[in-house]
Amino acid sequence: MNSTTMKTFTILIIFLSINIMTAMDQSSDQELRIKIDHVAISVTDLQESEAFYRDVMGLRQIEEPFGVGRHAWFDLGAAELHVIKAAEERRERDRSNHLCFSVEDMDEFIDKLTAHDITYYDAGGNAGEINIRPDGIQQIYVTDPDGYWIEINDNF
Repeated sequence: MNSTTMKTFTILIIFLSINIMTAMDQSSDQELRIKIDHVAISVTDLQESEAFYRDVMGLRQIEEPFGVGRHAWFDLGAAELHVIKAAEERRERDRSNHLCFSVEDMDEFIDKLTAHDITYYDAGGNAGEINIRPDGIQQIYVTDPDGYWIEINDNF
């Protein structure tokens, strides 16, 4: 599979997995029952990304059924994160497309980032700064090893 096909496939999987639209049954006007199952991301180095999501982000790793060395799965509470070794190269990504996690203690989380030598940014892109939203929620942004943006806030 070439890079363009892989990117298109990855985007399709993400949209299908997220199930962001709720369809309506036209004959009965009842909502379909639908929920998020997982979000999948394509990475270049599975071990590095696996360590990032487990050791830095603190996600609980769960068993993945394939056992072929191309996947790492993590529990997100109401869904899962599937990290898949499928990307050929790393690239810069737009921060508008991001995952968001809430933490109980922002200072503790920032200490963890610092211990792992990971730079965080405020909403304006200023390194080492915390953004305070109008509702008083603190937020920062980090990138994973493949450049996926992750928002961290204290709306726990």
